[in-house]
Amino acid sequence: MPLHSLYYSLLLCGLIIMSLAFSLKKAAVATPTRGCSEVERDALLDFKANVKDPSHRLASWSPQIDCCKWSGVVCKTTNNATLFGGHRVVELNLQNPNVDNEQIFHTALRGEILSPSLLNLTRLERLNPSGNDFEGAQIPQFIGSFLNLKYLELSWSNFSGVTPSQLGNLTSFYHLGLQSTGWYATPIAHHLDWLSGLSSLRYLDLTQVNLSAVSQNWSSEVNMLPSLQELYLYGCDLNHIPSSFNSHLNLTSLEILDLEANPFYSSSSSLPNWLWRLTNLSLLRIDASGLIPAGMSNLTRLIQLHISGNVSSPLPVEIWSLNHLILLDLSNNKMLTDPIPAEIANLSSLQSLFLYECSINDQIPSEMGNLNNLTTLDLSFNSLSGPIPTEIGNLTSLINLDLSFNSLSGPIPTEIGNLTSLINLDLSSNSFLGIPTEIGSLTNLISLYLSSNSLSGPIPIEIGKLSKLQVLFLSNCSLNGQIPSEIGNLTSLIRLDLYYNSLSGPIPTEIGKLSKLQVLFLYNCSLNGQIPSEIGNLTSLMRLDLSYNSLSSPRKLSKLQYLFLLNCLLNGQIPFEIGNLTSLISLDLSYNSLSGPIPIEIGKLSNLKDLYLRENSRITISLDYDSIPSFQLESLDLASCTAVGPWFPQWLHSQKSMSELSLSNTSINDILPHWFWNSSSSTFLYIDLSHNKLRGTLPSSIEVIPSINNINLRNNCWTPSSYLILSNNHFNGCIPSFICKSEQLEGLDLSYNKLSGEIPKCWQEANTNLYFIHLGNNKLTGEIPSSIGNLIGLESLHLDNNDLSGQLPMSLQNYSKLHVIDLTGNNFLGRIPMWMGQSLQQLTILILRSNMFSGIIPSNLGELSNLHVLDLANNNFGGSIPYSFGNFNAIRLTSRATDDTISIEGSISIRVSAEYFEFGESDSVSIVTKGYKYRFSSILYLVKIIDLSSNNLTGEFPTTLGSLVGLQTLNLSRNFLKGWIPDTIGGMKSLETLDLSFNNLSGVIPQDLLRLNALDHLNLSYNNLSGDIPSGFQLQTLLDASIYMGNAYLCGDLINKSCSNDVDNDVTKEELQKRKDASPLVNNMENKEKKTDAVQTNITET
Repeated sequence: MPLHSLYYSLLLCGLIIMSLAFSLKKAAVATPTRGCSEVERDALLDFKANVKDPSHRLASWSPQIDCCKWSGVVCKTTNNATLFGGHRVVELNLQNPNVDNEQIFHTALRGEILSPSLLNLTRLERLNPSGNDFEGAQIPQFIGSFLNLKYLELSWSNFSGVTPSQLGNLTSFYHLGLQSTGWYATPIAHHLDWLSGLSSLRYLDLTQVNLSAVSQNWSSEVNMLPSLQELYLYGCDLNHIPSSFNSHLNLTSLEILDLEANPFYSSSSSLPNWLWRLTNLSLLRIDASGLIPAGMSNLTRLIQLHISGNVSSPLPVEIWSLNHLILLDLSNNKMLTDPIPAEIANLSSLQSLFLYECSINDQIPSEMGNLNNLTTLDLSFNSLSGPIPTEIGNLTSLINLDLSFNSLSGPIPTEIGNLTSLINLDLSSNSFLGIPTEIGSLTNLISLYLSSNSLSGPIPIEIGKLSKLQVLFLSNCSLNGQIPSEIGNLTSLIRLDLYYNSLSGPIPTEIGKLSKLQVLFLYNCSLNGQIPSEIGNLTSLMRLDLSYNSLSSPRKLSKLQYLFLLNCLLNGQIPFEIGNLTSLISLDLSYNSLSGPIPIEIGKLSNLKDLYLRENSRITISLDYDSIPSFQLESLDLASCTAVGPWFPQWLHSQKSMSELSLSNTSINDILPHWFWNSSSSTFLYIDLSHNKLRGTLPSSIEVIPSINNINLRNNCWTPSSYLILSNNHFNGCIPSFICKSEQLEGLDLSYNKLSGEIPKCWQEANTNLYFIHLGNNKLTGEIPSSIGNLIGLESLHLDNNDLSGQLPMSLQNYSKLHVIDLTGNNFLGRIPMWMGQSLQQLTILILRSNMFSGIIPSNLGELSNLHVLDLANNNFGGSIPYSFGNFNAIRLTSRATDDTISIEGSISIRVSAEYFEFGESDSVSIVTKGYKYRFSSILYLVKIIDLSSNNLTGEFPTTLGSLVGLQTLNLSRNFLKGWIPDTIGGMKSLETLDLSFNNLSGVIPQDLLRLNALDHLNLSYNNLSGDIPSGFQLQTLLDASIYMGNAYLCGDLINKSCSNDVDNDVTKEELQKRKDASPLVNNMENKEKKTDAVQTNITET
């Protein structure tokens, strides 16, 4: 191409580009730049749709408004915004505005706080949804896909589950806050290796995240963060802090380290020296034990130091050279016993000193007066003695002073009047003498606590100068004289406590000036005269207690919520004006001499919850017999108001929230209404109806009052019902004899009480109606009375966990219908009688655990074809295990059953299968298996178990037990069994638990164990077993080497012992032949057992 043609072509292209640029510039000026992109707007709207917003914080999130103008959304112009228009979302700040106050729950967003739609915010750099409610959800793993994220704050958000390791993908992070509330859900971190990629991280907060799984290596993982400046690991269940680092310490930029509320103090190690190498620290907070090591003086920038736990004396002298300290907190160290040293004066910058709840003794040093900058001093709950040093008056900046709960004595120094900045002063629970008049100079005081001292003397009138005072405690101080009229100058007072003093005279009329007073406690003060009418001006009063004085009652207190005038020598009628106390919640007029009717105006007090009128013998109820008052009482006490009767107050039927009711000794002579034991009493915790002439039936079951703790019905005229079920209460005393005389009684359950004495011996006549007796978990003593054998219809007998003794009476053989007998945890002795295997043919459950039974186990128990639970553990049985135990028909079969509930005591609850026991849901049995105690309800066909552990049994493992196909648990541990484990054990197809530990078994472990597909708990430890440990099938899931512990000649990979050179590893031909020859011997053994039983029968009869 010619040059001139090229020139014109280039010129033309240039003109076109300039024209295009001018057009675009003009368009840019003429058309405003667009807001956030449609994709990001839709992503945010999708997020909004998936959260609950009760306080409408996202009200501005509307499709018609640019999302960059939405509340909490921050956008940033992108580099190509001029060419294409638009902004990109870079920050989403959804922090709860009330994250630091009680309104947090009302304004929290709830639900899917981290929605996958937010991944469309590809330029997001800062995300802060703190203080909202994840509702216990886990932090999603896709959080690691916000690759531009630099700031993430999820604190106080109620998330739980495992902290995702994908957080380690966010390599631009400089701020990560995962603080948990610790209230509801608790997040867990199984490892912290994901931190290693966050080299820019400056702030890490894992407060109350469960880090117990990384207790041993948390420090090495955190040490991978060279830029870290702030680390918060408060309350993370860490129990280990390393004494040194194997690698270089990278945390030298750290300024704040919070390790408080971790149980480092439970270990014997003291604080590690490497902490003193963190020379940039300004705040250190940690729990520790032992001595604080030297080197702390290196922390020259330290401003705040908190060390609690079990730190012991002496403290290092270096601590008193940290002259930059502003706050020192060594509280809650019970091992700190040394006196406060004079060197404390070196901490000239100190503003706050906390040494409460230590064991510091001796006197407060006078050098404490040199801490001129001190604003807070707390030495409470120590063993300090002697006087307060007069130098305390030098601390003129002091705002809070707490010396309570020590043994300080002497007069309160007059120099206390110099502390004119003081707002809170607590000198309670010491032995101080007198209140100095200089107390009137503390005009900024808001709270003054001088209770429980030996102040004596009158209340100084200068106290009236404390016009800002809101709380005044002078109780239990041996004060005398009258209450000064100057008390009326304390117009800011909210609470006044003067109880337990020796004051005299009337209540001053000036008390009516305390218009803000909410609590006034003047009980037990020896006051007299009339309550001044001015007390009616206390319109804010909520609690008034004038008990144990000689005063008359008030008339108008519209805001009063609590009025206590018990034991005030009041007489006459309760004034009808009491109905003006419309805010009243609790009224106590007990122990007076009031008379006449309770005014009907009380029934109009709709806020009333508690009414106590005990021991006013001449009070009557003026409420109509069946009226419905406005209140819903929770507590009513009319005990010994003997004029209340004779009718039972029907208006109680309207009270649906009653928890405490006492109508004892009220002269009621009536039939207890049927509704009383039903809906109206469902919330009762305490009932006392004793010492009346109430008639009617007792409740059929105390379960109609599910939460009851105490019930007293004695000294009435009750008619027992068919079922008396009073379990899980606090009944004490003996079992009443009238129970024997109740012919219609069918069920008796008094278990889980505190009953004592003997089982009644009054069962003189045959009774076919009573079919279950549950007296377990009481304090019963003596023997089982022979007369109990007259209950020939009995199907269930529970006497477990008492202190019963003696032998089993022969009359029990009358129980031909007995299904369950549980005698666990008593002191029964002697042999198991032969008649048990002959007469109790319906027996399904036999539990004799933890007694002192002895002798051989009768073989005829094997004839109990329905028996499927046999527990004879923890006794003194000897001899061999009967071969007849292989005949238990109920265990030889497997069966399916219906749903029922088992609870593991002190652990968890699970669902299992069972057929309901025909005599009701009240039956329950505790059974030990797999190391837990299970409680079964209605357990027929539910569980099949044989437990003969912890006895003195000898002989061999019966080969016949292999026929028990349905057996789930077999425990023969802690006996003296010998011989080999038979191959027939493979026939126990349902076996889940097998414990043969602590015996003398020998030979190899049979390969037939591999056939037990249900086995999940095995213990063969401490025997003489030898050879190779079988592997494969179900045994490959049982990888705990302790299963085989204490067997010197076992070998195998599991116990890290080679079998190649062990001559005893292989089963010998002789041993195999012995096993084959064992089967014909079984019949001979059974015949021999029968002969032995016959001999035992003759001995027993003789």
